[in-house]
Amino acid sequence: MFTQIEVKKGLINVAQLQGKVDELIFDYIDTSKNYGKAFKGLNNLFQQTVKFYVSYINEHKGSIPEGNVYWTLFADVTARLIYFKCISEKQLTNLQTDEDVENTLEGYLVAANCLPNTGSITERFLLDEISESYEEIILLDGVKGRFKQSIIEKNNSIRNNLTHLYQYAVNFTE
Repeated sequence: MFTQIEVKKGLINVAQLQGKVDELIFDYIDTSKNYGKAFKGLNNLFQQTVKFYVSYINEHKGSIPEGNVYWTLFADVTARLIYFKCISEKQLTNLQTDEDVENTLEGYLVAANCLPNTGSITERFLLDEISESYEEIILLDGVKGRFKQSIIEKNNSIRNNLTHLYQYAVNFTE
């Protein structure tokens, strides 16, 4: 039932991952609002992705990859994956516990911090979405728009994006 994401020459197939993420978002979030199916599929992809990434870093003695086209695409797809997984999970849990709230906010924060090139129009659009979702739950410093501004001010490099991802991913592979 679940797609196994291909790993070739030590790298995950980002195009396949992106296609599957986009398909799940379209089929189960945008179109049918079937958050249960969306979460199952996205969580499956997320688990494969974080397992791959943590293994990759471990195999390279803890070294975060240099920024290049592959890793920029990887960070972008993974940011979207984390964000939409959190959206699905939020809909399923209705944020009934403090842990649900913390997990969702952390996911939104990591997704925003994984976005490469937040100055581009495409990334800015997703950052707007992530910021709105975050601020539906809580305002950073009590100020609307502060979450988005804090991400833009960080001006994360691709290495920073990938470092945030690694620190988050380790929690899911232990």
